[in-house]
Amino acid sequence: MGEESGVKTNELLQTQDLTCVPKYKHMANEVTGVVLSGGRSSRFGQDKGLYPYKGKPLVLHALEILDPICSKLMISTNDSRSYAGFGYECIEDLSPNAGPLAGIQSALTHAPTDIVALISCDTPHIPSTLYATLIDSIRNHDVVMPSHSGFIETMTAVYAKKCLPWIETAIKLKRFRILDAIKPMDSLFLEIEHKGFYRPDIFHNINYKEDIR
Repeated sequence: MGEESGVKTNELLQTQDLTCVPKYKHMANEVTGVVLSGGRSSRFGQDKGLYPYKGKPLVLHALEILDPICSKLMISTNDSRSYAGFGYECIEDLSPNAGPLAGIQSALTHAPTDIVALISCDTPHIPSTLYATLIDSIRNHDVVMPSHSGFIETMTAVYAKKCLPWIETAIKLKRFRILDAIKPMDSLFLEIEHKGFYRPDIFHNINYKEDIR
């Protein structure tokens, strides 16, 4: 984490203005959005969140996706100094070596709202309307994740804050696989292939520099 991306972060930030993105006003006051950017990025070779993609760091793409449906945005990272310049609260893992569950635990712990939307920093093609759909569906559930072509997208999810004890229990039991951790929860895997925003590539994630397209 924290390696140079080849482009100065401050230069990229000067061109970004999330206030120009229209809000889903009926949702924004009750949702915290958290970008998960705390992975080791071992396959990528450097911190993915800071790497420039189409003129701005990947973390900014993720923030822009969540901004229309969130009243507060945070970045989950174990390198807060490198992300401080983005102007958002940075939260670090509370349970080292717990994989993505550590970021989810930290997000649910620090979120001031009852609903928390999570996105990985390396999926820049997800539309905000997908998150609006997930949030509309969580009212009677603990967690909602999109499903398509037989796949469940576990890193694109909306959680109720009340899920925190289950996540903490899973970490204590070393059940680090997300689908195992959420088994006690009322989970909805929402089929989205029939939705107007759906495209097969919206979940394309960037694990290697060769994946950038």
